[in-house]
Amino acid sequence: MSIQTPSTVYRHCRHPKKTFHTAAGNSDITAKHARILRARYRHHHHLRKTIYTTTGDEDIRIIAIIQTPNKVKRRSRNKTTNELEKQLHSATGIEKRHQQQQQQQHSSTNKAMDLFQQALSIRIKSLGHNHVDVATALNNIGRIHVQLDEFDQALGYYEDALRIRREVLGPDSLDYAATAFNAGQSFHQKGELTRAAELYHEFLRVALMKFGHGHRDVAVVLSGIAQIHQEKREHDKALELYDASLCAGRAALGEDHSEIAMLLNRMGNFHFERERLDDALRCYKRGLRIERRVLPPDHPNIVVTLSNLGEIHRQRGEWDEAAKMYGDCLDILRAKHDNKDHGDVASTLSTIGLIHDQRGDTCLSLHYLQDALLMRRRLVGSEHLDVSATLVYIGTILYRKSVSSVAMELFSESLRIRKAALGDDHRDVAFVLYNIALVHQQRGCHEEAIESYSETLRIEKLVLGKNHRDVSMTLFKLGEVNKAAGDLEEALKCFKDSLAVERSLSSSSSSPAISANVNRTAADAGHRYQQQATSGGSDPAAMARALNEIGNLHLARGDVVPMMQAFNEASRLYRTAGLSPNNVIVSGALYALEVSCPAAAPAA
Repeated sequence: MSIQTPSTVYRHCRHPKKTFHTAAGNSDITAKHARILRARYRHHHHLRKTIYTTTGDEDIRIIAIIQTPNKVKRRSRNKTTNELEKQLHSATGIEKRHQQQQQQQHSSTNKAMDLFQQALSIRIKSLGHNHVDVATALNNIGRIHVQLDEFDQALGYYEDALRIRREVLGPDSLDYAATAFNAGQSFHQKGELTRAAELYHEFLRVALMKFGHGHRDVAVVLSGIAQIHQEKREHDKALELYDASLCAGRAALGEDHSEIAMLLNRMGNFHFERERLDDALRCYKRGLRIERRVLPPDHPNIVVTLSNLGEIHRQRGEWDEAAKMYGDCLDILRAKHDNKDHGDVASTLSTIGLIHDQRGDTCLSLHYLQDALLMRRRLVGSEHLDVSATLVYIGTILYRKSVSSVAMELFSESLRIRKAALGDDHRDVAFVLYNIALVHQQRGCHEEAIESYSETLRIEKLVLGKNHRDVSMTLFKLGEVNKAAGDLEEALKCFKDSLAVERSLSSSSSSPAISANVNRTAADAGHRYQQQATSGGSDPAAMARALNEIGNLHLARGDVVPMMQAFNEASRLYRTAGLSPNNVIVSGALYALEVSCPAAAPAA
């Protein structure tokens, strides 16, 4: 049986950049690391809009980075006036030509940098350092650095441009405000939220002065400030600013505009992150209605919004609706790409397969996943991490169906790919080893299971540290296998070590959770501890399970007092977890305990 793999659901489109994750099933394999996966949205890139400023009487549309140079006053120098003007026209021509190339999206970034550097050199030589046209060239070079994700370099140019424009044009000029906004973007990208907010507010001050509240630039910057408050977890303030941004956008653009849809989607993201799924659903639906009215039917924003809606329905267990939304995505993508192989098509096939797995339709799930897998192999070859991810998905389903031989083949191929791509000591390698150990355990191959679990444990301790929930879970599974193999001493040690880790996590539960994004290159969102595996947080049910096993081992050894202590504490912890104390399972017999009863007295 030749089974191959899809990748995961990792979508990112521009307005805003959104990431979606899905998890398959609830087996031991996925339960280890796929605790309630949520959509995670990247906020920083949404403000990477080109900021346009115009000089003259026209309305400023969206604030611009590549501006038309100001008209140059003639200055007397050692060179003739004609020679000076010739150089300035040359600089202006270079920038104008490249502006047209950028608008047509036909220019290369490196060529752009060379052209703008030439323009800057000519202008400094002709006009001196403190001229507004020099500031324009500096601003443009800063923008190129932003496109290359070189934010420190961008800020060097932006700050020089900001200084010149403040001194020459004054702090109330639109060009000064535009550069402030650009610099704010770069600080935002770097995570320097306070400075970013200061610069956004500086732009907002000028924009309100020039345009009033009902302008699209006001809407854009209010949304950016809202995201900063969102990232600071100042949710009430963020929501207030999102609402203000939406009002400004509607006043400037009307209801049926793609930027209004974008704002609604961003507000949907905000509600989604706060687990307000009903509010998120309303925002996404309103955004989708607008997008379908104003955008082409195959526009990527429509695909993203449908995916967001599908993810909400998936998290609510509304499988039919989730499958429909992702099915609509699939239809759009197939039509857009003429039914040819494409990465987005493969990712969507994978997502639909995982949804059918969650709804319990194994046959349909395997159909979609294998289609995605075959497409991935054709697109990226058999050694790609996306292929490894889909092998894990399919292997997980087959493991749950006890088709252990094929599951083992798939996990083994996935392990080979990951070791080749990531090395032996990577967390994703540990994850596949854990899956392989589960299959060995299912088949009763205790030595092989112990070997795989032990290697998993070694990597997890190396990568995550000794006090991590994944370490606790692997120790628990090692205890189970050793118990089944008859090594009660080693089993007791493993269960006690697992309990110690859980207690350590419980005592430090106030520590911030560490998000695990372990397969970035594969965009592997569906298989395990991608987002919700944390190194902190109390899990009384996990402690109760370990204590339950410890009690049973003491029972088998005839240690009555520690047995009763373990069972009593397990019962208490199950109650703490909101579960019935009847979850305590007593198994085995008092092998080492003999009670002698005296003969009964004869009846009177």
